[in-house]
Amino acid sequence: MAKRKCKVCGCVFEKQRPLQFVCSPACGIEYQREQKRKAAIKSEREAKRKERAKTAALRHWLETVQELTKKAQAAFNRYIRLRDRGKPCISCGAPWKENFQACHYVPAGRSNKLRFDEDNVHGGCVRCNLYESGNIRGYRQGLIERIGQARVEELDADHEARKWTKEELRELAAEYRRKAREVE
Repeated sequence: MAKRKCKVCGCVFEKQRPLQFVCSPACGIEYQREQKRKAAIKSEREAKRKERAKTAALRHWLETVQELTKKAQAAFNRYIRLRDRGKPCISCGAPWKENFQACHYVPAGRSNKLRFDEDNVHGGCVRCNLYESGNIRGYRQGLIERIGQARVEELDADHEARKWTKEELRELAAEYRRKAREVE
């Protein structure tokens, strides 16, 4: 038979059986111990992986509507800021800056239905959005210039209540993350 290197001690020996990996019974015992140790490590790693997957699925199931709304709102706002990059402030016409925000014409607290409406949200400066309560008079003028009088009147008239489901919010977040990647 052919010569082979022992998998445990490394010495060269002459094989006497086709599947012989070790040179002596002592090396055979040590080889088996090593194989069992490797199998135990592998099964432990697999158990940890399954536990992590189970935890992730549970975390996904336990997410509240409020948490999902925050995630969807963050993805939506990021998309709006990227979409309106380079455009002046919708309310006052100030030149675009890196810290522009996604400003709602009809506040999300007043009309949850319009929270994720792209006609209702545009890029605006921090001063107008935070310190001038959206500068609504200027916002309306800028909005008429961008989307037209008819669509602005639709926004003004559309204030019915809307309750978002968990699945809808997950879909919105995924959609706006995808749109943001396309715009980038």
